[in-house]
Amino acid sequence: MYSLDINFLNDREERAADVAGPRVREVSDSPRPLYLGALVGLLLPALAGGLWFFLQAQRSSLQAELDALNAELVNVQAALQEVQTIQGQVQQIDAENQALATVFDQIQPWSALLQDVRTRTPGGVQVSNIIQTQPEPTAAPPPAPAPAADPNNPEASPSPAAPAPVPELPPARLQIQGIARSFDDVNDFVLLLKQSPFLTSGTVRLVSSTLQPYPAQVQFPEGVQPTVEVELPDVVNFQIEAELTNRPASELLQNMRSALAVGLPARIDALRDLGVIQP
Repeated sequence: MYSLDINFLNDREERAADVAGPRVREVSDSPRPLYLGALVGLLLPALAGGLWFFLQAQRSSLQAELDALNAELVNVQAALQEVQTIQGQVQQIDAENQALATVFDQIQPWSALLQDVRTRTPGGVQVSNIIQTQPEPTAAPPPAPAPAADPNNPEASPSPAAPAPVPELPPARLQIQGIARSFDDVNDFVLLLKQSPFLTSGTVRLVSSTLQPYPAQVQFPEGVQPTVEVELPDVVNFQIEAELTNRPASELLQNMRSALAVGLPARIDALRDLGVIQP
C-alpha cells in the first residue's frame, strides 16, 4: 500500500512577524501652550485685582451713602423732637382754652336768673332778699404721673405731664326770702320755681313760713291827723332754698336770651366761633 505524506507547512508563505513595541507620541515644538499658560496666569491676578478695586469703590460709595443717611437721620430726629415740643405746647394751649371755656361755661347768668325769678313771682308774693352761698369745693383727685421716658429712644423728649385737675365746685345754693299774702301764694311760688331752668327742680324746698304782722307802717302826710285806724293784714314770712342748676351756660342760651341776657350768650357764641366750645 502506498501512503501520502503532505506537509502544509512548507507551502505557507513566510510573513514578517509584527514586532509589538511601545508607540512613541510625537511632541510638537510650537510655543503656543506656553503663551496661553502665561496669559491665563496674568489674567487671573488682573481679574482678581480689578474685582478688588471694584468692591472697594462700591464699599466707599455705600459708606458715603451711609454717612449721608446718618446725617439725615440726625436732622430728622432733631425735627421730630421739635415737633414733639410743639405738640406739647399745642396740648398745653388746648388745655388752657378748655379751662377758659369751662370758666365761661360755669358762670351763673345772674341777670337771667333774677329776671326768671321775677317773672315767676305770683302777684301776692314780694321777694325781699336773695342770697347765694357757695359750698366748699370737693377735693380733686391727684394728677396722673408723667409718663416715663422711653429707654429705647433716649433722645425723644418726654411727654408733657397732664395738667393738675381743678377741684370740682358743687352747685351754689340760693336763699329766697320774702313775704306773701297767704300760704297758698308761697306754695304756688315754690311750684313755679321748680320749673325754672336755672334751678335744680329737686332741690327747691320751703324752709320756713310763719304768719306775722305786716312789717310796714302806714304813714300820713306831715300835719295830717289820722281820723281812722288802719290795720294791715298779717303776712306770711317765708324762706325758700334751692340749688343752681349744674347745666353749663352753653345749654341755657335760649333761656338767657328769653330773659333778655345778652352779655354771656355773646361771649359763648364767640367761643363757639373760635372752636373753643363745641356746639
